[in-house]
Amino acid sequence: MPGHLTRLDLDLIPQLKAQDLIAKRRVLSRTLEGSWTALLKGHGMEFAGFRRYTASDDASRIDWGASLRSNEVVVREFEEYRSVNVLFLIDVSSTMLFSSTRKLKAEHAAEIAFHTAVSLLDNGNAVGFALFNESVVAKQMPGVGTAIVYSLASALSSTSHYGGGKRLSVAVNAVNAMLKQRALVVLVSDFIGMGDGWDRYVKLLAERFDLVGIMVRDPRDWEMPDSASQFVLEDPLTGERMFVDVRDSKPTFDREAKAEEEHVRSVFEAAKAGLVTVRTEEDDLFKPILTFFRRRTAIVRG
Repeated sequence: MPGHLTRLDLDLIPQLKAQDLIAKRRVLSRTLEGSWTALLKGHGMEFAGFRRYTASDDASRIDWGASLRSNEVVVREFEEYRSVNVLFLIDVSSTMLFSSTRKLKAEHAAEIAFHTAVSLLDNGNAVGFALFNESVVAKQMPGVGTAIVYSLASALSSTSHYGGGKRLSVAVNAVNAMLKQRALVVLVSDFIGMGDGWDRYVKLLAERFDLVGIMVRDPRDWEMPDSASQFVLEDPLTGERMFVDVRDSKPTFDREAKAEEEHVRSVFEAAKAGLVTVRTEEDDLFKPILTFFRRRTAIVRG
């Protein structure tokens, strides 16, 4: 079989000191500061209270309802967000434990989330996480400091957290319980086997939070290999097996895989959320993340 389950092997903490990754995180940190945080901080204003109107105030800031209630003219005061709460929602179900390259999709997803989280923490933002399959298997409220780095690394490296089906509804409920204020949610998944109605939960996330999806896909998720071979394939979620002749099945599989990818894109577009596609055969997993947020920065700046 040109794709297979392999042993999960994640040791993230030593990567903090790898010189090539340090350099990439610095570039990513600057890019995120100019994109995510600029988007949220620049346009995200938090209500701080009322104060009495003065002659130097812009009259458009007067709150007439509050003024009538207090019997004096008052204006609303706002504070700009000084940091961003970011929560990584990471799929650790069985579909992520697959690879036709040297690393599992789960390992790529973990490294992307980990290094992006470190870059955000370096900018002074608060980072939290929730790992989910059929339930939420690990979570941490957004916070700052090295404790978050080690907590995330530990959760992502624990083999006991991986496997099983996936229920986005359970994950979204957990996010709603964890986050009571404006935040950025980063949903990392292969978006395979999401189940009926998963698009509703993407919409719910996007309505309440700023949402970005990171779709991690293996080459075999996109297309079958050009081969005259025959294989026995197993569904990672149900264990069901079927005999496949590549010559007969490849056209249908490739067409359905493309349609599925387009559906994922359409779900995020309809929700007005961003989507980054990461291919596991690519050497530089930072590149699609950087490209996406540089483009987003350009759009925000007009």
